Amino acid sequence: MRILTAAVLSCLSATAAAGDVYRWVDGNGVVHYSDKPQAPSDKPAALPQLQTFKPGNPPSGFATPPPAAAKNGATAAADAIAIVSPAPDETIRDADGKFTVSVNVNLREGEGLVYYLDGNAVNAQPTPSTAFLYSGVDRGEHSVTVAMVGADGHEVARAATVTIHMKPPMAQRHGG
Repeated sequence: MRILTAAVLSCLSATAAAGDVYRWVDGNGVVHYSDKPQAPSDKPAALPQLQTFKPGNPPSGFATPPPAAAKNGATAAADAIAIVSPAPDETIRDADGKFTVSVNVNLREGEGLVYYLDGNAVNAQPTPSTAFLYSGVDRGEHSVTVAMVGADGHEVARAATVTIHMKPPMAQRHGG
């Protein structure tokens, strides 16, 4: 129903920009819209004015977000670290609940990575390794992220969270 309403409204917007829109209700109580009146007494529907913007600079009153502030001299989190494996919403089938997370990151001297599962740090000390083996992960949906930690022990950047689905291997069917 929402899709139908959105489609009608988008059509109305396009039609309203081109000319008048007429509204009427049929005998079954269904509301209709058209660019032509259905009866000589029909008047154009009162629709809100369309809000349009020209390409280029945003209109006044719209703040342009500042670039992400870097902590401790590091680049913005989106540029600093990213999980490259597993893919978002990947289903992992492993009987022992094992999977490896790989990240793309350029670590500087003294920086390390802390790997998280469902919001909890898995490794006690930051590691320089850009791949980490999780094991003993229970069946179900889990969130995985990785934080880059500076030499001073403070988090510098964090990768976008990836959701994974842990399921046991499928039993093989034997033909017969």
